[in-house]
Amino acid sequence: MSIREQALSGLKWTAGGKLVAQIITWAITLVVIRLLTPEDYGLLAMASVFVAFMLMMSEAGLAPALIQKQDLSETSLRNVFAIVIVINLGLMLLLNLLAPAMANFFDEDRLIPILQVLSLRFLLSIFGTLPSVRLYRDLKFKHLSLMHLAATILGSILTLILAFVGLGVWALVLGNLLTSLFNVVTLNVIAPIRLLPNFSLQGMRSLLVFGGNITLSRLLWFFFTQIDVIIVGKLLGKEMLGFYSVSMQLASLPVQRVSSIVNQVAFPVFSRIQSNLDQFRQFVLKAIRILSLIAFPVLWGISSVANEMVLLLLGEKWETAILPLQLLALMMPFRMIANFLPSATDALGRPDIGMKNVLLATTIMPVALIIGVQDGIVGVAVTWATIYPFILFINYQRSLKVLELKFSDFLYAILPAIGSALGMYIAVRMLSLFLVGYNLNQLTALLIMIASGVFVYFSFTLLINQNSYKEAVGLLQVRRP
Repeated sequence: MSIREQALSGLKWTAGGKLVAQIITWAITLVVIRLLTPEDYGLLAMASVFVAFMLMMSEAGLAPALIQKQDLSETSLRNVFAIVIVINLGLMLLLNLLAPAMANFFDEDRLIPILQVLSLRFLLSIFGTLPSVRLYRDLKFKHLSLMHLAATILGSILTLILAFVGLGVWALVLGNLLTSLFNVVTLNVIAPIRLLPNFSLQGMRSLLVFGGNITLSRLLWFFFTQIDVIIVGKLLGKEMLGFYSVSMQLASLPVQRVSSIVNQVAFPVFSRIQSNLDQFRQFVLKAIRILSLIAFPVLWGISSVANEMVLLLLGEKWETAILPLQLLALMMPFRMIANFLPSATDALGRPDIGMKNVLLATTIMPVALIIGVQDGIVGVAVTWATIYPFILFINYQRSLKVLELKFSDFLYAILPAIGSALGMYIAVRMLSLFLVGYNLNQLTALLIMIASGVFVYFSFTLLINQNSYKEAVGLLQVRRP
């Protein structure tokens, strides 16, 4: 297949697998949320802050460095394997040593055993790095998609079973660990790499520089996206953190899923065509158009029906999460596009651009969030919805300059989707006011609002955004390998 056909086939396999996984896991997650308490989710959020931060360093950015590198030797693979072993064993030991201090920070002793169990993920990371690099370099998205689907389903089912038997937060912890374990086992079955580690840094300079920029970007990005959890947990307590983390999870879940689909395919494909800049830029703009076509209606749609959705699906005990969810979802489409751009700049060998972008956000947002938290979790959500878009404007400009694209090209790519989604949002909110007088049950009202939103958005899309719609339809027409 041509590179275009490989990219589109990869998107179809990746999107299909994640869509099925999303449907199943969303259904299971909604049941689990009803079985568990805000405090359970608050505990996991506290532990995840530290574990996820350290996992950002588990392969030192060397996996994307290997994917981006055009000529790769066995010596480089052995050297990277050795580095990954040393780093992960060190991180595992460090997390266990720091667990009491982390628990003391949140004044919650139950975090200690949770952190100790989650530290096993570093052992798994040792054996998953090189097989995943091999599959990405070969653009084997079908295999990656099926593995992710199976692991996600198994982890979600275990979480549900453990929640039913009353294990509380441990249902979330052990479900998370099983998902990682299954991923690593299947990676080594499908793409085994039998190499002995070579504990030498000779000839590794370029990979280490690239990986260093990637790692720094990841660490800064993680701090940027988790600082709100730390601030809310420390200043407002675990119950309010539970409400906030669920609202953020519901708002960001589509972003995470769609971004992971696109970036999983985009970075290897962009790395493959990095020398053909015309084709490269065409791919970037097309991806932005299609992302916008999906992101704005889905996320602004969630915002428009947040009240009905939360009360129906989660219950009245989660009512406090409604307004934060409405505000956070409005900002999320712009974050989704921001998450995509580093795939392009990194593939051109410029990981420093992503690092500079996240450094700017990391400098400004913590101060803004500390001010916003004075008004509770609603104040935190308002801060995200008002301050963050200004940061993104600067970051978009920096990335587009490296890609040799004009900001007007970028606006032309996203404005039709914004206009269509805005029309949908207004229509759904007006409809919700109209339905109040009919005393419909929550499910009926929610279904009517969703169906109306889909109809209005589709109508506006055909009117002002036909090109993006045709491009999206074209993704379904790539022939099967």
